[in-house]
Amino acid sequence: MGQIVREQGRSLKEFRLLPRYTPESLKSDTVSLETRLCRRGNDYLRMHTPILSAAMQAVTDSDMAIAIAQLGGIGILPVSQSPEKQCTSIDAVKRFKAGFQTNIVTLAPDNPIGDVIDIMAENGYSTFPVTESGEFHGKLAGIITDKDFDERYDRSHTVAERMKTDVQVGIEVNSLKEANTLMIQYGRGFLPIVSKDGMLLSVVFKKDLDKHIQHPHATIDDEKRLCIGAAVSTHPEDRDRVAALVAHHVDVIVVDASDGHTQFQQELIRWIKSTHDVPVIGGNVVTADGFRFLVEAGADGVKVGMGIGSGCITQVVKATGRGQASTLLDVCDARDEIAGNTYIPIIADGGIKGAGDMTIALALGADAIMAGNLLARYTESPGSVIRNADGEIVKEYWMEGSMKARNHRRYAQLENTFFEEGVNGHVPHEGSIYDKLPAMMQMVKASFATAGCGTIDEMHDNAILEIQSFASLQDGDVHGMTQVQMAQEIVL
Repeated sequence: MGQIVREQGRSLKEFRLLPRYTPESLKSDTVSLETRLCRRGNDYLRMHTPILSAAMQAVTDSDMAIAIAQLGGIGILPVSQSPEKQCTSIDAVKRFKAGFQTNIVTLAPDNPIGDVIDIMAENGYSTFPVTESGEFHGKLAGIITDKDFDERYDRSHTVAERMKTDVQVGIEVNSLKEANTLMIQYGRGFLPIVSKDGMLLSVVFKKDLDKHIQHPHATIDDEKRLCIGAAVSTHPEDRDRVAALVAHHVDVIVVDASDGHTQFQQELIRWIKSTHDVPVIGGNVVTADGFRFLVEAGADGVKVGMGIGSGCITQVVKATGRGQASTLLDVCDARDEIAGNTYIPIIADGGIKGAGDMTIALALGADAIMAGNLLARYTESPGSVIRNADGEIVKEYWMEGSMKARNHRRYAQLENTFFEEGVNGHVPHEGSIYDKLPAMMQMVKASFATAGCGTIDEMHDNAILEIQSFASLQDGDVHGMTQVQMAQEIVL
């Protein structure tokens, strides 16, 4: 007979956080949720909000990645798409961030206006720097906007005939505050930054600065661009994918495998770490042995969870998986055993329904949460918004192991023998992530304050949790009354 673990597997939902002394200085608005996502060189890639959007077709594209990074987390692009599409999404995220942009469409004086109109229609741009060479780092000749020409009559004219040449610029400006001051002074929403001899160095958009002001805790790289991650599989051909992602400045690689305790993942992590200077998060594992295995392979962070996603049927069809609370208790104990070495962050992936589950996962030792279903409900996720048969507004949601996604690469399956480990369906549409996620994080902060903890590290060290009986859990839910559902106006 094989080994039997006699203790029952535990869900996050079976635990409750016990209140502890809360000093006057500790309030929800003084709690910090800053966290370590993974090792990066001699330090860590840090986030102000401990949330990753899942590497799923129905959850993360460039729109979600931009939103989650602005709000202090990070988005992970799914591997179930071409490397070219992943790279295009990375480029979109990197261009979006407030700051000094150095990679925008640039025109030459002899470009016909017809080309400008076509570029505007294709990309949605409305303002372009013009350099003598047409290259971004050429000598600035002027700027042209959609207000400088008439689309009906000017297609055959050149940019030189319609562009503005009396351009107000910043000379070797390297401070966003100074750039903002100049734009206010000039009354402009676009500021070219040039060298002393007039060579274009970068450009700053007022709308980007406004976004920066609205989201001061965005997850950004050393060049003040939004951070983004991307998933890869353990298949050998994905080594070319890794090289392409790194070339497009991805901030972290996430190995996407339903079972990370394999030789395939070990070999991939070792290859990436020996070939590229990029952090790697390994996973998924659910045991202490699996955690130690990935750490020894060189993983900079470890993602844990198996068979507990809302639409995952792995436990049904393969009988493998584990409760997320049991997983965290096991792997966090293993991390404590190697505490003398570099700290390895742990990401809880799966089993997160709301703020309460997030709090319990963090209290049990997780450093961050990967969310799928939770974020798929928001406007910024890729799923279509539809009205179901009951007239409810819902969003499409499908698992990576479903027939719709057919992400056989993640599940170590062959394409011609693929079987489902996930389903597809719908989730309620709950509005914009910009409105909902900050409110949810405020709930988590309030829980921290009640537990007498001001940071995630303090929660790891000092939280007191208790396993609840079924009756206790029932007492903690709504009971003995009928809830009134408040009508909400939903604008599509």
